Amino acid sequence: MQLDELLVVRHCVFIIGNPGASKSTIWKILAKSYTQQGKDTYFDIIDPKAITSDELYGCMNPKTKEWKDGVLSTIMRDMNKNLGNYKPSHK
Repeated sequence: MQLDELLVVRHCVFIIGNPGASKSTIWKILAKSYTQQGKDTYFDIIDPKAITSDELYGCMNPKTKEWKDGVLSTIMRDMNKNLGNYKPSHK
C-alpha cells in the first residue's frame, strides 16, 4: 500500500533493503494488482552493480562538454515520450 501511495506522487521509486527482505515480491505483487485492475504496467529491471555510475546516471564529456544520458534517464525519457510505443524489457 505504501509503495502504491509513493508512486502516485513520484516518477520513480527505489526499493532498497537487505537480501531476503521481499523487495522483489513487493513490486511484483503491486504490478500484478495493477494489471488485474486493468492498468497497463510497465517496468524495467536494472542491476546498478553491473554498470558504472556514469553509465547509470549519465555524464558530461570533459573534452566536448556534451552530456551523455545514462540508463536511468534514457528509460525514463523513453517511457515518458510515448508510452503506447514503449518496448520495456517487461510488461
